[in-house]
Amino acid sequence: MLKRILTVAALALVTPAFADDPQPPGDPAALLGEATTALNNGEIAAARRATEKAGQALAIKHGDAIRATLPAAFDGWTVNDEDTTNMGFLALGGGVAVNRTYSNADGTDVRVEIIADSDIVGQMAQMFTDPAMMAAAGMKTETVNGETAIIDPSDGKMIVIIDNRSMFTISGSAPLDVRKSYAQNINFPGFRAIK
Repeated sequence: MLKRILTVAALALVTPAFADDPQPPGDPAALLGEATTALNNGEIAAARRATEKAGQALAIKHGDAIRATLPAAFDGWTVNDEDTTNMGFLALGGGVAVNRTYSNADGTDVRVEIIADSDIVGQMAQMFTDPAMMAAAGMKTETVNGETAIIDPSDGKMIVIIDNRSMFTISGSAPLDVRKSYAQNINFPGFRAIK
C-alpha cells in the first residue's frame, strides 16, 4: 500500500511548472499587478500568464520557507536542494513540492520529500488513518520530534502527515538510525507556522 501511495505522490512531482520558461519568475506582487492590469484591459491570455508566473514566484518563496525548517547537513554530509515544483494544477490538488538530499562521503544518502499545502495529501491521509489498512500493510507508527511517523518496516521509509495538507517522506540508503536523526531535526513547529 505504501509503495502505491508514494508512486502517486511521485507522479505529482515529476513535472516542474514552467520548466520551458528561460526567465525566472519575478516579484509576485508586481506580477499580480501586471495580471490585474492585463485583465482590466481585456488581455485575458496575458493576465493568465502573469498570474501563473506569480504563482510560481510564490511557490519559490514558499519552498524557501519550507527549506528553512529542514536540518543542516550533519558533519561530513552535503546538501542538494532541487527546484521547488509548483503543483498548481487542479488535478494534483495544488500545493508545492520540495526535495532535499543529504549525501555522505561513503555514498549513502537521506532524502526528504515534501508535498506541502495540497489536497492530494488529504486524500492519501485517509488511507493512513484506517487501522485495518495499516495493520494489513504491516505499517508501524513512531513519534518523531513530536509528530507521528508511519514507518514501512520493509525499508524503513517514514511518512509524516501534517494537518492532512502536507506530507514529509524520509527515505534513502543511509541506516535507519541516521534517517531518524535527520527526521528528529526537522523543525515541525516552524513548518506548521508557515501560513
